[in-house]
Amino acid sequence: MNLITKNLLALVLTFFSAWSWASMPADELVRETSERMLTALKNEHDALKANPAKLYTLTEEIILPHFDFERISSWVLGKYWREATPEQKSRFTQEFRNLLVRTYATAMLEYSGQEIKYLPFKGDTGANTVTVRTEVVQPGGPAIPINYSLFVKEGEWKVYDVVVENTSLVANYRSSFANEIRQSGLDALIEKLASRSNQRSGKSAVAE
Repeated sequence: MNLITKNLLALVLTFFSAWSWASMPADELVRETSERMLTALKNEHDALKANPAKLYTLTEEIILPHFDFERISSWVLGKYWREATPEQKSRFTQEFRNLLVRTYATAMLEYSGQEIKYLPFKGDTGANTVTVRTEVVQPGGPAIPINYSLFVKEGEWKVYDVVVENTSLVANYRSSFANEIRQSGLDALIEKLASRSNQRSGKSAVAE
């Protein structure tokens, strides 16, 4: 399992629901919603394996509303975001969102009952930005530390980065995308992401 997939698997397993994130402290919400997601994955595992396409809808409805994709996209592109036109920013944000939908759906299929350990919350509970720390316990292997970075936007908690084993989701994509932009340009990267999305949408299996 590569780092991105492992990262997103842990992210999917740990916490997301349609609740308002500002309704409770972030660490409490992580614990409560993670148990809801784990239960749903266990109950629906066979059905999702039989029809992986349902995972797209599940991911769209449960997980992605809690991301600030514009902020994540701006950090992923770095200086290229500042140089991009409004149209390029909009197109990249949409295609990057589609990429994460596919990757999360793939990660969900890999769920096999991993246990989540919730570490003591550190920091100011009244702050507008927080880090929630967890570990994914792997049978026969070391635990995978996962740190979630969240901030309050319009009264709701939003994810803007995830760090797995000291490697940032944003930094990982940023390095990969920067190489592609330097070689072929931002428009070429966007077209590549769009083409990949179109190819996947015509397949019954969810695989990245």
